[in-house]
Amino acid sequence: MPLTEFTPKNAEYHGQLQEVDTDASSVGHLSAAAAELALGEVADGVVVTDCSGRIRYSNPLAGELCGNLMGLLPGQLLADGLPLVDDQGSRLDLNLVGDDSAEGDIPSRRELRANIRRDTGELVEVSVQINSLRDGVNLEGYVLILRHTSEARRISSRLSWQSSHDALTHLPNRQTFEYALQQLLNQDTGPKQRHILLYLDVYQFKVVNDTLGYSAGDALLIALAKILTRCLGNGDLLGRVGSDEFALLLKDCTLEEAKRIVTRLREAVSGYVFQWDDSETRPALSIGAVSVDTHAPPASQLLASANDACSAARDQGRNRVKFFGDSRKALEKRRESTWLAEIHAAIREDRLLLYRQPVVALQDKNRVHHYEVLVRMQGRDGDVISPGLFLPAAERYGMIDEVDRWVIRNIFRYMALEQSSGAGGFHYAINISGISLGDELFADFVLRELTEAGVAPSRVQFEITETCAINNLDRALVFIHKLRAAGCSFALDDFGRGASSLAYLRQLPVDYLKIDGSFVRNMLEDEIDSAMVSTVDHLAKRMGISTIAEFAETPELLEKLRIMGVDYAQGFGIAAASCLPEISGPRPTTAVN
Repeated sequence: MPLTEFTPKNAEYHGQLQEVDTDASSVGHLSAAAAELALGEVADGVVVTDCSGRIRYSNPLAGELCGNLMGLLPGQLLADGLPLVDDQGSRLDLNLVGDDSAEGDIPSRRELRANIRRDTGELVEVSVQINSLRDGVNLEGYVLILRHTSEARRISSRLSWQSSHDALTHLPNRQTFEYALQQLLNQDTGPKQRHILLYLDVYQFKVVNDTLGYSAGDALLIALAKILTRCLGNGDLLGRVGSDEFALLLKDCTLEEAKRIVTRLREAVSGYVFQWDDSETRPALSIGAVSVDTHAPPASQLLASANDACSAARDQGRNRVKFFGDSRKALEKRRESTWLAEIHAAIREDRLLLYRQPVVALQDKNRVHHYEVLVRMQGRDGDVISPGLFLPAAERYGMIDEVDRWVIRNIFRYMALEQSSGAGGFHYAINISGISLGDELFADFVLRELTEAGVAPSRVQFEITETCAINNLDRALVFIHKLRAAGCSFALDDFGRGASSLAYLRQLPVDYLKIDGSFVRNMLEDEIDSAMVSTVDHLAKRMGISTIAEFAETPELLEKLRIMGVDYAQGFGIAAASCLPEISGPRPTTAVN
């Protein structure tokens, strides 16, 4: 029976496991099955081969020692998978079988010192213990124990592996898998290179967990990890990225090849019968797939897209596959509807967060003139979620006005606390969506909240995008006139992006123009962008309007803007957005009208 077919439930080997829990030196005396069960837990790298020197199994620490996240592949010749060299850098031939030795003459154990040459060129000094693996008098293969000669290195290697791998399946964990995926994306790959990312959800896992217990659920995941590993090709990477979810990166793989591999995965899993006590379960997979090429988004977004495709496959029933490209619009719509529910929950559970980014006066030694207010969401796991992931859904499904009201109410409460605590009276710029701008009741809501909070209107600025202002021109004018009459100021955001900017500018009584960052960002390299910034600044000055440059990301860019005469700037070259500083006082209410 192949090594990969044994599972921890096999009671025949439980007693033998205790012998090798922390030391691999006794593995050579165990059966092949007991060896596999134990090898994942020892603090050494372990490789099991057949009689001809082909790898049958390697534990994750063997891959860690070799500097290879993918691990050593079953079927690979030991000489190809384990790059051993001597002190002079010459390749070592372990000569496992010997030239003319009879089986009975093969020593049961021998040991040597060598170096593992990693892909980076680094040499890792190890001791290599070679044990013959026998079934009675018959030779079944060999077990190699790879151990750092330095105990400190050995412990460090073990701790490094534990932090980057799932303790149950010994596969790379989500953080490690995402890092490896991002490293692949960062490589300078050719335009034709393509990979496929699979996201796999285990059907029936929760049933096993709930009815048979966590031990049964753990055993099922271990068995499935082994089945999936057997389907890997050279360089493929499998990781456990959720409680019952795996991710598989197929390197240098076409879409047609991926479909064949997916079929093999499904058949391998659906053909497996999980037995526990008197119960039998037939697991299945839901699989989502996305293409990974030079135009792919960051690793976290790729995983999210693959998860979306997997969810769509799961909704269609067990053992289904969904390729992201098959229905991109449907998957995007699904993701947005998911965000819609999450936004509702975030408002209800007070998980929206207020951030701020400074806008500085370029002609006054970069003194902070005011802050732009930005909104983030805190996920259920505590992570901070970028607005680019949830605000588009809020806008599409008409929830953005609820977010606007939450921001208005809470920033006014914060400004009131800031004012009463003596922490200063900073000015804040608040973004207003097109939906809120078109709501005839919104201006009165803002004025009411402003009065109840007791905040000076002169401290409040509203930012309206050029497109929203033009599309809702009549409503925008009513809103601007009402709030300016109360003492608030206004900025026209993303100015220059629309084709009708200049035609409408004279109709909009604004105090600031925010020059679109797409022009500012490249103005040092692009003369046309530089001319656009200069033209907008000159026009604004003639109309008595101050200018703010977005995306000011380098000192050189800031100096250019200062020389050009732009009044204010905002961007990473000054400071990134940060959470509002804590102020002692009562916590603001988060109810939404």
